[in-house]
Amino acid sequence: MDTQKTLAFGTPDEVYREVRERIHIFNEGGGFVFDAIHNLQGNTPIANVEAMFQAVRDSAA
Repeated sequence: MDTQKTLAFGTPDEVYREVRERIHIFNEGGGFVFDAIHNLQGNTPIANVEAMFQAVRDSAA
C-alpha cells in the first residue's frame, strides 16, 4: 500500500482495501511476503496501522 499517502492520510477502510488488493495481485501463484516499509509517518493514525495488519490476517484465513 502507499505508506506515504493512504496509510498516513487515508481512512482505515481505504487502508484495508488497498492492502487486500496488493495481496491479491502479488500473491498470484504464491510466494508473496507482506512487508511494510521500514518506517511509518509520524502522523499515521493507529487505526490505519491496525487496519493494515487486519487485512493481512484476513488474507491468511
